[in-house]
Amino acid sequence: ISRSRIETELVGFKQSLIELTENVARLRTQLRELEIQAESQIQSSVTMQGASKFDPLELDRFTRMQELTRIMAESVNDVATVQQTLLKSLDETDSALTHQARLNRDLQQELMSVRTVPLNNLADRLYRLVRVTGKELGKKANLELRGARVELDRSVMEKIIAPFEHLLRNAISHG
Repeated sequence: ISRSRIETELVGFKQSLIELTENVARLRTQLRELEIQAESQIQSSVTMQGASKFDPLELDRFTRMQELTRIMAESVNDVATVQQTLLKSLDETDSALTHQARLNRDLQQELMSVRTVPLNNLADRLYRLVRVTGKELGKKANLELRGARVELDRSVMEKIIAPFEHLLRNAISHG
């Protein structure tokens, strides 16, 4: 149940990470457009006013815009780095969950094999029951078991032994 809950959370996390990846790509595109726009405005101002008439205050404004776009580019790269780290962690978590699922399945199979016993374990008891019941009723009976190597859960075997004995007694008595 816990693993299933974690897998569900992981699916939601993957979806959020996909959205983050799309947003980072969109931010990079928008930032590139902003940088191109800023460069083109600087070039057009320089061209229109001439290099000698360019106002130093206007140059400061363009310099500040370039600085902001560089800061934004660094921030986008930082977010992309975090996104890549999350992707790597997500892959490692997914791999760990797959490994844990495999271990759980192996453990469950081992536990089942510990709890199971061959039907052959009942053979002596059933043969004796047939022999004793046949003597008591004065009838000849022969028990033939096929597929006695089949393994059953120990608790299931304990629950079905009484009905098997009843069926055998009835078969000898009425058969």
